[in-house]
Amino acid sequence: MLRLFLFFLTIPKIIFSTELNLICTNNYIDVRSLDVKDVFLIINTDNKKIDLGGLSFYADVLKKTESNISWSASDIELFPNSNGNISGIIGRYSGQLVLNFQKESDGKISSLSFNCKKFEVKEKKF
Repeated sequence: MLRLFLFFLTIPKIIFSTELNLICTNNYIDVRSLDVKDVFLIINTDNKKIDLGGLSFYADVLKKTESNISWSASDIELFPNSNGNISGIIGRYSGQLVLNFQKESDGKISSLSFNCKKFEVKEKKF
């Protein structure tokens, strides 16, 4: 009986929790931006944790709608001794991710665009 109760207690958490594991590839050529070819993006909508490549942070605001997921985070350590703001939006149908980085020291905004899809380990190239 206790097992059955615990099972029904955890079903809503399993059904309604969302964690996206995406691989995002930069197919755009822009000489003004960083040349980042691909990045892993993991979004956990339950606790607002975002893992973006080697950068891990919690979003201040995370909005999930029928057509997209967007977030923003402030005071994130982008580089050693340099904090900034990060915002992003990913289209749920297009799979297009747009990231905006703003350094607090100079206020300059850099943007990157990626095409994303669900990550499958079997799709690794090497």
